[in-house]
Amino acid sequence: MDEIWFDERDDAAELVKALEAEGYTVTARAEGFAGEDDSEDRAWAVVVEPFDERVVDMVDVYGGWLPGDPRRADTAPPSVPDLPTAPKRLKREP
Repeated sequence: MDEIWFDERDDAAELVKALEAEGYTVTARAEGFAGEDDSEDRAWAVVVEPFDERVVDMVDVYGGWLPGDPRRADTAPPSVPDLPTAPKRLKREP
């Protein structure tokens, strides 16, 4: 099973409704993250069975995201800056 995450409850509810209309088995739940005390500030996880390409196509339409999706900047591997290949030489003053 794969999860689709949403910041907004309404967006998650819209996707659940659309997927159920197409015959998918769908459940949604609120997920609190460590350190969050506000019950209103929660992410929503939607679990879909079966999880197929149709579901993946609908994720972007409804504003959700898939954990580990390489298209997201915050989950893409970090770029490595160009590093020097030789030691830095200090200029000696006479």
